[in-house]
Amino acid sequence: MRHCFIRKLVNPYNAGMNTMTSKCFSLLILAMLLLPAAASADSVSNLHSASVVVADQGDGERQRGLRAALAEVMIKLSGSRSVIIEPEIKQALKDPLRYLSRFGYVIDDDDGQQRLNAEFDKQAVNDLLVNNSLPIWQAERPTVLFWLAIEKDNRRQLIGANSQPVIESMIEQHMERRGVPYFLPLLDLDDRSLVSVAEVWGGFRDVIQVASVRYSPGATVMGRLYPVSGGWRAHWTLLNADGSSDSWDSEGVDEEGLITAGIDSLADSLGRLYAARIDSTRSASTILSIGNISGVEDYAKVLDYLESLQFVDRVSVYEVRGANASFVVQYKGHLDDIRLLIERGKVLRANASAQFSFSYDTLSYSLIP
Repeated sequence: MRHCFIRKLVNPYNAGMNTMTSKCFSLLILAMLLLPAAASADSVSNLHSASVVVADQGDGERQRGLRAALAEVMIKLSGSRSVIIEPEIKQALKDPLRYLSRFGYVIDDDDGQQRLNAEFDKQAVNDLLVNNSLPIWQAERPTVLFWLAIEKDNRRQLIGANSQPVIESMIEQHMERRGVPYFLPLLDLDDRSLVSVAEVWGGFRDVIQVASVRYSPGATVMGRLYPVSGGWRAHWTLLNADGSSDSWDSEGVDEEGLITAGIDSLADSLGRLYAARIDSTRSASTILSIGNISGVEDYAKVLDYLESLQFVDRVSVYEVRGANASFVVQYKGHLDDIRLLIERGKVLRANASAQFSFSYDTLSYSLIP
């Protein structure tokens, strides 16, 4: 029933590498830091839908559920919980049927609760944000790697893939709710030769960054979770691919409340970095010259990517010549905003060497293999 954002990971090292000494292995990983690596990102497919618990299928409860579902969608799309206090969004939440495409009821297999599943019109909700100059976060989003340590019964342990099913389920539910892809470390011999629970607990950034290299995440989160009198508390640190970072604390009466609060702050922090406000009153067009297109599949990949960008109104082919293709892109806002939006997706790489070969209204890129 849920869209799962957990990346399926396999051990990229062969069995023979397990015989290496920890010191040699660490040196190898450190050397890898010097190599260029593409930060991981995934395209989120359920940004315009939401699932909320309802008590029954009556008119009043359905209306309440649709308002809650639309609010969840607006938060996912904007990357900010504060969007729902904007006057235009508050007004829209009074009439969710205006934006609704379809809805239905299901019984949740996990907890037996009745849920209302709602899908909203993509163009209508996107326009609601764009036309009111509110932030909007495109579907291509950085994949977050979690390094978490939890204290229970006076014992500290790491949370990895398939190690803490209950907590993993909570993380999955709330990362999906915020529309952020993620994965947990394997915690296999390779991971444990580089990082210990004490280092995650202590927030040793250098150690965590070395251990994260094999996963090439779009962002990395460190967290320590522990019980306190009357509930739970956690400290989180976000390490972004651009070198920036953020830290925050969260509290909850139980583990789920703690994780809910922590993930909401995480998603808000990422939203501040990646979501953009576009001047909807300005429309313009530019030519994108794109190289390294080796065939029909690459051509379709580029076209699909450009058409998926939130502020792009129309894409048409300008010229195709060998491994190069040019597209006319009509967009809202300013050229610099579109340029940053394109480059964040990790699909196209800007051609710095070609910057003087084209006019200001032409951008040059290469398809990333």
